[in-house]
Amino acid sequence: KNSEILLQTNIQDLCELDTVDELIQMSEELNTIAFMLPDRGSNGIALTEKGCVKLKYSDAMLDFLKHDGFEFVTWDYKSQLRLADRKAPCRDVFDVMIASYLLNQLGRGDDIEFALRAALDSSYMPPPNDQLPLMRDGWMDQKRIASMLPKTRSKQLELIRERDLERLVEVEMTLVGILADMERKGVLIDADALASASSEMASEISDLEEQIYGAAGHEFNVNSPKQLAEVLYEELNLPTGRKGASGQYSTAADELERLQGYHPVIDAILEHRELSKLRSTFLEGLNKEIAEDGRVHTSYNQTVTSTGRLSSSNPNLQNIPIRTERGSRIRELFIAPPGSVFIGADYSQIELRLLAHLSGDQNLTQAFKEDRDVHLVTASSLFGKQEQDITPHERSIAKTVNFSITYGISDFGLSRDLDISISDAKKMIERYHAKYPQVEAWLQNQGELAKEKGYVETLFHRRRYVPELQSQNRNIYNFGLRAAMNAPVQGTAADLIKIAMVNTCRALEDEGLNAAIILQVHDELIIESAENDADKVEKILQESMESAMELDVPLIAETKRGRTWGELK
Repeated sequence: KNSEILLQTNIQDLCELDTVDELIQMSEELNTIAFMLPDRGSNGIALTEKGCVKLKYSDAMLDFLKHDGFEFVTWDYKSQLRLADRKAPCRDVFDVMIASYLLNQLGRGDDIEFALRAALDSSYMPPPNDQLPLMRDGWMDQKRIASMLPKTRSKQLELIRERDLERLVEVEMTLVGILADMERKGVLIDADALASASSEMASEISDLEEQIYGAAGHEFNVNSPKQLAEVLYEELNLPTGRKGASGQYSTAADELERLQGYHPVIDAILEHRELSKLRSTFLEGLNKEIAEDGRVHTSYNQTVTSTGRLSSSNPNLQNIPIRTERGSRIRELFIAPPGSVFIGADYSQIELRLLAHLSGDQNLTQAFKEDRDVHLVTASSLFGKQEQDITPHERSIAKTVNFSITYGISDFGLSRDLDISISDAKKMIERYHAKYPQVEAWLQNQGELAKEKGYVETLFHRRRYVPELQSQNRNIYNFGLRAAMNAPVQGTAADLIKIAMVNTCRALEDEGLNAAIILQVHDELIIESAENDADKVEKILQESMESAMELDVPLIAETKRGRTWGELK
């Protein structure tokens, strides 16, 4: 059966039925049902060309999606699952928003009119002017949009097949329910410890302000760029740098870092900024987000980034500093409930492993196959020394070079990152490429492909369009070139972690374990597990992550357990 809602349907003439069952009975010869559930407290809609039903949010998921034999299509399925406040039903629902994001990466992922227009082209029907008053009440507009979703889905499926995106679409659509469950469950936070940490940090900020006032000889607003510039450049006579748009000398972070060593007050100002941001963004911000269940429920955004990576908002839990002591202290505030434990797994050097696979470089691939320290291998070439003679500082430099190369870094950029001369940075890049020649060839080829096609792709054919390469502005052009080199690596890493999430969730459900993924941060997954299931859960997590893709190099996921998020590092 291939019947669909026809775009020619007069949506105002559709009969309105009382229950979903009535709609199902009237539509036995159809196989596609569109539904919309816009927000809590508002009626949603289920629609076929035979009729439509107003859906109350409380019964939308159970009474509607329980019916077999139908294909369901909607817009922003995750938001609807979150509103239903229950575990995602185990069934396939085609989300036009997800498909639109994958097919039209340059368009706004949350713009429904853009998605309809892109798929339907000349068949797209915007709301007629004489119906605008009716549309504003939401009910008629839902009818209008729902009436176009099945046809949009059909067009999108054609493009998905043409672009060989079936596997990626399957992963992304399955992930919708997983993310909804993660958002619904949330992560427990120690509210008392949070309040204490905020108070301690406020005291540290106050002490720093006293140091800054002492250096200036008077009190002023440290957070005011104008007042700070007056203190630094007029009163303390520190060397001026660039000017901002207002015409005053800049007090941006890079300008303050340039002044380090000229006056001890600079270190105090930089630390004051760091602490103020941490306290306002994370400590005070987290306190506002604690729900009645004592948990923080972040939102995971699936249609935002250009690389395909998930982002987190309200609050952003992916942006807590990873490698700082204070960042670790914030992570300590997230706790497992009694009888439970956190189990985390992080991919080891995933970007470099993917670079080895994508480029086919023999030396880089061999280093991973032999389980060697790839940073020592690189350092040996950069400094002309045996691996056993490499110092920790030299290994650190090689690590920076290894990861910088995946971002298409220039000799100028590397010189800035390592605080060395441009000529020395250029020599390092040349030595790197001499050691890994196929990496250089592959990176250059990505740039050429982007110029020729306008985009580059991941292993699963996720596209990153590069309109920046059309710019006459050299800075924008160079940014586009670096993006073209990096996007296949970053994008494939995004695809990989999503596949790992799907595989992990399926395995946990199949085993009937009392465990669930609660956090995804970059290349890390964190599960809240009952203690008596922890051994099985840890094994499933590691195996699911390491088997997510078959590469020319081994995938390694390192697991840890802890009572707090901070203990996993």
